[in-house]
Amino acid sequence: MTHRTRRPRRFLAAALAAVSLGALGLAAAPAAAQEWRGWNIHAADYPNGQGMDAFTRMVAERTNNRIRMRTFHSAQLGQQDEAIQQMRLGTIDFANFNLSPFNNLAPSTNVVTLPFLFRNVAHMQAAIDGPAGEAIARDLENIGIIALSWYDAGARSLYTVRPVRTPADVRGMKIRVQTSDLWIDLMRAMGANPTPLPFGEVFTSLQSGVIDGAENNWPSYESTRHFEVARYYTTTEHSNVPEVLAVSRQRWQRLNEADRAILRDAARESAVLQRRAWAERERVSRDRVVAAGVTVIEITDRAPWAALMEPVYAKYAADARLAALVRQIREMP
Repeated sequence: MTHRTRRPRRFLAAALAAVSLGALGLAAAPAAAQEWRGWNIHAADYPNGQGMDAFTRMVAERTNNRIRMRTFHSAQLGQQDEAIQQMRLGTIDFANFNLSPFNNLAPSTNVVTLPFLFRNVAHMQAAIDGPAGEAIARDLENIGIIALSWYDAGARSLYTVRPVRTPADVRGMKIRVQTSDLWIDLMRAMGANPTPLPFGEVFTSLQSGVIDGAENNWPSYESTRHFEVARYYTTTEHSNVPEVLAVSRQRWQRLNEADRAILRDAARESAVLQRRAWAERERVSRDRVVAAGVTVIEITDRAPWAALMEPVYAKYAADARLAALVRQIREMP
């Protein structure tokens, strides 16, 4: 009788111990939640902001909130050059960047920045989702940035305070450019006086006469209200530079392979959404500025403009690797 009563007690004690140990194990098993800071120069309702917010939602859902991302839109964490440095230092965890400011840091970004390289949007997307994107991703990783996917940024054209119909009309004009040697040389090839300025200073600089014009896509021209002070938009479409959705290499190295796969998949899915939103936003932005009375000067023959760019290609695609990438892109069907 004594034997029978003790045995259940021993089993009960063992079971309670197992449950206690299991509970301890379950409490320790989940990885600590990570709080990530993200940078975006655009407003939250811009296509890029929509894409980034979709990305962060998908990552949160697929990691059961182990990775929680907060995007600081509208350049709250600084301008792009500052944000790039913060990402390289690991104080910004993820961001959506234009590729042009990387021209002096990641050589292959010069290729997709070259003027009049892409025939159209479909050509650009095929290149950046293929050989161009692979080359750029390798160069960005070398400077501490991991590329996850590619967003559209539209064809960039000139907008000015007086009409521009031919390359001769640009001569001597002070045109704002991004902080990039290639962009400076591009504008010099057109005969303009390139003026590097932070994007946030363009409106007041146009208004005060510090510059005579700038260059950008339809949504940027419209959303910043630059059309109020630069009333002529000339569709040179000289550049169609994609943008990158990226994470800091420091953060990336602390992730396991499963979480890396989650981030990559979410980033690519967000790019599909962003591109769709971008195409619609371009249409809406153009309609808005036309309705506001902006004069749109359509350039149908870009050959005279493209012919001026030979010195730019000679300087920035002379390296054998970059020249081969240019050829590969141009020969794509």
